[in-house]
Amino acid sequence: MILELHAKNFALFEDIDIEFSDKMNVITGESGSGKSLFLSILKSLLGEKNEFLTEKSEVESRFLINGEEFVINLKISPSRMSARLNGEMITLADLKNHVSGWMDIHNQGISQILKDPKNHTNFVDIFSSTIYNQLKKYRVLYNRYVEISKFIKTNESTNLETEIENISQEISDIEKFLISDEEYNDIRDEYKRQSGIVDILKMIKETEYLVWGENGIEPILGLVLKNVKEMEKIDKHLPFLKMIEEIKASLMDLKKNTTDYANSLEFDQEKLYDLEEKINQIEKLKRKYGPRLSNVNERLGELKNRYEQLNEVNIQLKNVREDFANLMDQMKTIALEIKQMRGLAAETLVKRINENLEDLSMQNAHISFIQKETDFTQNGKDQIEFTGSMNPGMPETSVSKIVSGGEMSRLYLAIESSISGNLPISTLVFDEIETGIGPRTSDVVATKMKEISKNTQVIVITHMSQIAAVADRHFKVQKHQSNGSTYSTINEINGKERQAEIKEMFGKMPNQ
Repeated sequence: MILELHAKNFALFEDIDIEFSDKMNVITGESGSGKSLFLSILKSLLGEKNEFLTEKSEVESRFLINGEEFVINLKISPSRMSARLNGEMITLADLKNHVSGWMDIHNQGISQILKDPKNHTNFVDIFSSTIYNQLKKYRVLYNRYVEISKFIKTNESTNLETEIENISQEISDIEKFLISDEEYNDIRDEYKRQSGIVDILKMIKETEYLVWGENGIEPILGLVLKNVKEMEKIDKHLPFLKMIEEIKASLMDLKKNTTDYANSLEFDQEKLYDLEEKINQIEKLKRKYGPRLSNVNERLGELKNRYEQLNEVNIQLKNVREDFANLMDQMKTIALEIKQMRGLAAETLVKRINENLEDLSMQNAHISFIQKETDFTQNGKDQIEFTGSMNPGMPETSVSKIVSGGEMSRLYLAIESSISGNLPISTLVFDEIETGIGPRTSDVVATKMKEISKNTQVIVITHMSQIAAVADRHFKVQKHQSNGSTYSTINEINGKERQAEIKEMFGKMPNQ
């Protein structure tokens, strides 16, 4: 409910500061005094702009909703409007979403609560306690249904099995060629050696030719050795004969070792290709995940972790699908029971509504309902929508499309009276509810409003003395003129002042 309302410089209202009763509040005043302007202040709490503002104005209100206080601050200029909720800036759309759940205004505009067919279903459910009890059981299942649906949708949309298969292949590709740095160095060395064998053999042949060929070192050294030996015959103390003989022996050892080394070399073209492929694949891994093999190892670990996670999710998904099928069967069973109970309750409710409409001088109005099949919602698998006609000969259609302001207010009264004051809203604002009714009907309206206010805060803007007389708090709007300017005020009245106001209203009531 709304506890307090403050406003500054709101068109003709220079300063408003009022506290509402949590029960029935009435706003009265002469025509043109500013009652409609006051209603515009309440509408601004729903984010509605006022076209008559010519300067900046401020509106502040304090609501009490389920034991929690909410303070709304508005700053309004002719061109823009800003809002804060408990000190935090919010959009006008957020403002409307919040306040429309707390306060509903009935005037020439369509009531938001009757405009939404979902609320029609709520009326029926509030009316029947057995539906409410079944709904509590159903909503436990529905909450699980929403949770599982989200889980399935999220994971199915990611092509889980395809991702698992792709990751598995990627892991296999890495593991097929990934080795340690030491092993990789050995492979590169072996590749270098294998790829150089042909060159080595060629160079050995060239070396053999240079050393042992026709004009090589060894034949020339033989001639040198022959000459030295001839010299030795002349000089027994020749100092370099031994040296040349050692060189000759070394060349013989060199020939043997060279031949042995050449014989040990085995060129394997297939092995060379295999080594080259391994090196290419490893370099490919390094380019993709590297630049080092350690980076490739890290990526492999990440892929394995992801693979395990996805496998676990896949197992959960399979289990959840089985649970989901069972859950839907349970929901269908309860939803069908709710649908049947809701149809019977709606029949009884519209009967009471029509009786109340007759009490409210709307004998020509007739309310019915249609019951539609829906997907699973938090309310089951069906929806009630009130339909009807306000005048004879008019086709039945949704009540949100057929009723005028006064009719809407009385229809709301008829519904509220039928469900014993348990509307899903904490504050009801009525304007022009007396349109088209006389004093006798006003007595009925006043009685029903007083009954409603036991459970729901009511604010009524009225010209009817019967309605004003039963209010818990009475506020009067007055227009004043001073020094060539015009302004309006709204103040609570009590005692003799209130008695005088009600008496004056009674004297101005039209004869019926």
